[in-house]
Amino acid sequence: MPCPTTCTQPTPAQAHCSVCHHTFGGVTGFDSHRRDGTCLDPATLGFVQRDGVWRAPMSDDARERFARLNTHTED
Repeated sequence: MPCPTTCTQPTPAQAHCSVCHHTFGGVTGFDSHRRDGTCLDPATLGFVQRDGVWRAPMSDDARERFARLNTHTED
């Protein structure tokens, strides 16, 4: 079944479910939303949606590492 026009088209690194038509930030998120052949609501799994893509929230440690990596220092 083709996707409705409201579907967020995935990038090559993302995963789109052809059953529930949610787009995930990666294969891990896609896999975790499927149980016994059934789609689970990503919101009930703790995912957050940004720009039409469901993503697992970062842990506090991961968020701190990300912030350190993306801090620009000027010489």
